[in-house]
Amino acid sequence: MPALNRVVGRYLFLFLVVLVAWPLAVSAQDQRIDDELGDSSPIVIPLKEALGDVKFNEAINSGEYKYTGNLKCRLCHRDFFKGRKRDPHVHTFKKSIKKKYYNEARCLACHTTGYGVKTGFTSVKKTPKLVNVQCEGCHGPGSKHIENVHDGGFLAGPDRPDLIKKMCHACHNSRWNKSFTDKNFEDVYDAYAAPDIELPVE
Repeated sequence: MPALNRVVGRYLFLFLVVLVAWPLAVSAQDQRIDDELGDSSPIVIPLKEALGDVKFNEAINSGEYKYTGNLKCRLCHRDFFKGRKRDPHVHTFKKSIKKKYYNEARCLACHTTGYGVKTGFTSVKKTPKLVNVQCEGCHGPGSKHIENVHDGGFLAGPDRPDLIKKMCHACHNSRWNKSFTDKNFEDVYDAYAAPDIELPVE
């Protein structure tokens, strides 16, 4: 009987720890989000951060670059999409944002594709094809690439890793970093080039 009491006591203790710790962890996360939403600094638009104001405005105002959504990308890049189901970007909107934050610009800038850019994400209802971080979230609008596939046509294509890395760092900064640190950034970056993604860090 004493052994049974010890086992029950341990489970009861663990239950109480979880009961107390879980709300504190959730509260801390909510507080971090509230702090971010209360920040008065300009909202970071990853593409603008990578290109700089002048190049960004020239490209987007030209009307040549429009967001199309992943379905268009899949038509030619089928093999690449097979391993994407494990990519955290594929689920970053619904898994990372609570419904009460669905209209918060600071959340949408990093959890959707093209928010704050002409033809980019505006809302779940109006632009459902641009929910989550898709191909164009890292490469910029894909319309020009689709029209002229042999000449690239991306604002931040695979031939410009410097720009793609700037886009990564726009969202994966020291405050919100959940995928990599400066130490393992290159490993994570290289993993994204492989069709069947194997991230060093989840």
